[in-house]
Amino acid sequence: MSKFTIVLAGLVVFLIAAQSSFGQYYFSGSGTIPLLTDSSKLVINFDEEFGTQQQEALLSSIGRIDSVLIDDHVIDGFVACALSTGQGYYDFIDSVEAIAGVYLVEPYYLYEQDSAFLVGLTFCVAFEESLTQLQIDSINSAFGVTIDHEIDGMPNVFILRNTDTSGFHLLDLTNTYYNLTETRYAHPEFGVWIQKHSYRLFDYYHNHQPHTKKVIGTFNSASVWDFAGLTNNVTVAVIDDGVDSHEDLPAGRVLPGVDYADIDNDPTPGTQQAHGMACAGIIGASHTTDSVAGLSSSTGVISLNPATLIKPVKIFHDDGSATGLTAGDLAQAITYAYASGAGVLSNSWGYGATCPITGGLFDVLNEAIENATILGRGGLGCPVIFAAGNSSPYISGVLYPACLPSVFAVGATQLNDVRWPYSSYGTALDIVAPSGDLCSQGDVWTLDQMNTLGFNPNQHPLCPPITWDCPSIAQNDADYNCNFGGTSAAAPVVSGVASLIISKDSNLTAQEIYSILESSAVTDVGPGPGPITPPDLQYGWGRVDAFRAILSISRGDLDNDGNIGTNNDLTFMVDYIFRGGPLPFPSPLMGDCNCDGDANNVVDMIFLVDYIYRGSGIPPVNPCYEF
Repeated sequence: MSKFTIVLAGLVVFLIAAQSSFGQYYFSGSGTIPLLTDSSKLVINFDEEFGTQQQEALLSSIGRIDSVLIDDHVIDGFVACALSTGQGYYDFIDSVEAIAGVYLVEPYYLYEQDSAFLVGLTFCVAFEESLTQLQIDSINSAFGVTIDHEIDGMPNVFILRNTDTSGFHLLDLTNTYYNLTETRYAHPEFGVWIQKHSYRLFDYYHNHQPHTKKVIGTFNSASVWDFAGLTNNVTVAVIDDGVDSHEDLPAGRVLPGVDYADIDNDPTPGTQQAHGMACAGIIGASHTTDSVAGLSSSTGVISLNPATLIKPVKIFHDDGSATGLTAGDLAQAITYAYASGAGVLSNSWGYGATCPITGGLFDVLNEAIENATILGRGGLGCPVIFAAGNSSPYISGVLYPACLPSVFAVGATQLNDVRWPYSSYGTALDIVAPSGDLCSQGDVWTLDQMNTLGFNPNQHPLCPPITWDCPSIAQNDADYNCNFGGTSAAAPVVSGVASLIISKDSNLTAQEIYSILESSAVTDVGPGPGPITPPDLQYGWGRVDAFRAILSISRGDLDNDGNIGTNNDLTFMVDYIFRGGPLPFPSPLMGDCNCDGDANNVVDMIFLVDYIYRGSGIPPVNPCYEF
């Protein structure tokens, strides 16, 4: 359908023709997203002055309405109803909408895997940036809609509100806006339930954390933390169900955040929630080292980067649900995260659907994420890390938004580097990271809320009769939980590695960081003999490796002081080659200045001399992927 320009003289005819239409698709990216309708259900919105008792009386008087449904997908005050028959479905909707007290009625839409995609009163429209507010208001007035709000940080991107005077059902109204020459895109605000891609968590000491240790090198010998220059504070936005301070995540490292779910300016988790705490713990717990097993209240867990600052961005309600949130809300959360100074955006959630062939599901969320990778960090871009999803084999492909090209999608592997069967995979998968099983005991250990708040010791709602506590541990500390898993635990591993890369070199762009993560990954993964050929459908570029990632940008820093290719580095090399001095630590490959895989030899020394003293040489090769 080609775009058209509003002509007020001809608009009335168009509106009248569209009044009884029911769209079966909406636009996203360069194509259409087809929807189905469930003719056994519909959703109703009542006039504001129509009270609960009046609503119940009206619904009971309509013979075809069997019952009111409890449905997490409804938004904007709509009520979902079950019907006794779907005969004459659309005519029936029009007849209900004509009843006094009924504001609007919409079909019950379905998408992939029969998941509910329910519209409400609002839709998202991106007007051309050249339009003035007066012109935008004129267009909205012509269609009988109002402005709900403009999305902060996204100029001329509005959430608009349908009214009973517009004469349109929401999909038709949205598609009409999409086809205006004055707009860049338009799509409904669906009440789609986003899911956390994990289930469990807890922690005591490093010997309980093989998942994290697998990517950091040799624990207490030559690990990633032995590289110099990793103490710069990098802010990681944990976009999840909230983060609070903890004995192992001091208040000074938990920055002020925002709550886009309950809108109460409190980005801490609900009393029985700790999914965001788990992700934050994997990224940046404090590495307590003076605890005594089973006795100390400060047991401490291993994280990837204990110098991170955590910014909580809350997108789940206190009860753990995402009821009523829309793509516009999530776009606002993403925009806030990068605009408020986060360097990395960590996301362990997603929709229960994959990307259409032509692009993502919601242009406003697609654009916000892409903006983060371009505009964040002063124009260098923020790495946006997403869990790939736990829907294999039931849904084919990486789930949205992880499947977007601008996103770095993370799958989950077992400790033997074989993909967990639940871990979503496909062409959009970028990398894998170690994680635990779903609904099982003793997997990934990380933070819970303090004391009896959070997951531990409560029962797991999705996996009864499993509880969040750790009965195999003699001293069960409720401040931790040992049962985290899923791609939710894998994604923050990669987020932590990304923060280390930025800490080491803050001038890298988001795309360069993606490339470093990919090219330093371990490819000897999977059940077959020999390495994979990346990118692989099930493993992407391989299993993330923090040690190799930092080593790749440390060639030429032989004295490990954080400064590459200096006189001190040359002195260190000469001392080793001619006087039997020590090898570079934490890796001899730091002396491989020309990236040929052969380190600390005369060729590397000549390379370094040429760079330092002659001004005509090239600096040590960084990144270098000879391991």
